[in-house]
Amino acid sequence: MNEELDKQLCDKYPNIFRNRNASIQESCMAWGMECSDGWYDIIDHLCYAATHTWTTSIEIDEEDAKKLLIEKSKYNGCYFLEIPAPTMVADQVKQKFGTLRFYYTLEFEPNIQELYKSKKYPDLTEVIERYRAFFDGIVHMAEIMSGRTCEITGKKGEMCVRGGWYTTLCEEKAKELEYTPTRLIKKDETI
Repeated sequence: MNEELDKQLCDKYPNIFRNRNASIQESCMAWGMECSDGWYDIIDHLCYAATHTWTTSIEIDEEDAKKLLIEKSKYNGCYFLEIPAPTMVADQVKQKFGTLRFYYTLEFEPNIQELYKSKKYPDLTEVIERYRAFFDGIVHMAEIMSGRTCEITGKKGEMCVRGGWYTTLCEEKAKELEYTPTRLIKKDETI
């Protein structure tokens, strides 16, 4: 991806791309967005969805509530721990075998991590698994969309191959770059 678009994504989503300028020993994000400009919108939508999630809560016992300085609910006398969505942190963004790969880590607040490790609250485990499934779903959808979007132009595309190299291209770019749509290749044929 060109530097200007890469920078736009990093500026728009600083928490997701916090490792963009890390060394190559610290993060694969040091190489930037390892795909072409046509997938900018897909990555932008993925990041937008990842930053616009929900917050929920679970009931916790009085002992943990006191440690976390949580007051009793006025409505029912219980203690509720608010669980904000974790932060998605990109580890690597690239094209592989013709589609987008978006590798990431989820970072939960330290008090949430501590309670999760204690395994004291099954509801917390369920909430964390739901958050993970939500983020996995966002990434999966983006990866699927990339297989139907030209990596170069952002137009409607399809999987193409040339010399064993796969990429998703629109009809015009496939012709220009001498790639063959995979749907035209016979089962036993190699390109």
